Amino acid sequence: MPRKSSESEKKSKATLSKNKRPATKGKTTKPVHRLKLSRWMVFMGLKVLLVILILFALSSYLLLRYALTPISETRDIQGSYNEMFSEFPYLRHWTDSLNKHSALLDTTIYAADSTLLHGLMIRGPKSTPNTAVLIHGYTQNAVRMLHLAYLYNHDLRFNVLIPDLRHSGESGGDHIQMGWKDCDDVRLWMEIGNRRFGGQTRMVVHGVSMGAFCAMCLSGGKQPAYVKAYVEDCGYTSVHDIFKYRMRRQFGLPSWPLLNLSSQMCRWYWDWDFEEADCRTGLSQSTLPMLFIHGGGDTYVPTEMVYELYQQKPRDKYIWVAPKATHARSFQSNPSEYQHQVRSFLNMFLYK
Repeated sequence: MPRKSSESEKKSKATLSKNKRPATKGKTTKPVHRLKLSRWMVFMGLKVLLVILILFALSSYLLLRYALTPISETRDIQGSYNEMFSEFPYLRHWTDSLNKHSALLDTTIYAADSTLLHGLMIRGPKSTPNTAVLIHGYTQNAVRMLHLAYLYNHDLRFNVLIPDLRHSGESGGDHIQMGWKDCDDVRLWMEIGNRRFGGQTRMVVHGVSMGAFCAMCLSGGKQPAYVKAYVEDCGYTSVHDIFKYRMRRQFGLPSWPLLNLSSQMCRWYWDWDFEEADCRTGLSQSTLPMLFIHGGGDTYVPTEMVYELYQQKPRDKYIWVAPKATHARSFQSNPSEYQHQVRSFLNMFLYK
């Protein structure tokens, strides 16, 4: 028969059983607690990373919109006329005279992608093959180039053509192309200007700021026979360079990664990016004469850029840095010297 357990044996088993339970509990709960904590930390880290990425993406998008679709007065044509007449009072009488003789013409064309483009055409006081194509700057328009149109038309007796670049003036377009993609439109305007003014023009292309960048891009490679010279006034080396400089100077921000993301978004939206928009390649291949103008006090497009650009041009190049002139104000700082520099340059090369 089985032996009955004594009272002492029962107590011994109960004590052993109690001692085992806590040890078993401790071994199973500690790893579970740590695992849960690790998962929570990973989850929170991913959430923080996602928030940072979203903030960077949103900031880059806003930067892109701020730069290429800015709120400006470029569409206010009458306001632009009033501003020009206020700064250059002689333009009012001149434009009135042009309108009276039907010499100042609004012209519209369609680009290759069917975008409507607008420009101003001014016939010379007398029939002449000499023609100037003037390209305006960032957030500007054709009307705001009338002071240089006066120089060419009134003083030098040229025909003049001034396009409104995309998203400017009375032209269509959903964003400012910074002078890069504008090259195709300006080439079309140059062809039309040559035909409208007789078919055998002697043409100079003169750009200011963003327009100067466009002119330098256009100067590379094979040129139409009617193009004889280029003038660039306060242009920049590349879109990436000027945005990087403006971010640092205006906002105190580093360019990476916001500018790089904005550039990639520009590629997604509009099929070009800031890095590819560089005029130095065109300049290095340029064979036509070019006059470089820059303000000695320019802090918007730093004066140092003109010396780098000047070095990129192989030959037939001349430079004038207007002392103390700020951005796109070399003409205003010394109009007689500006005219002298342009006239002397053209006398050397346009009439060959």
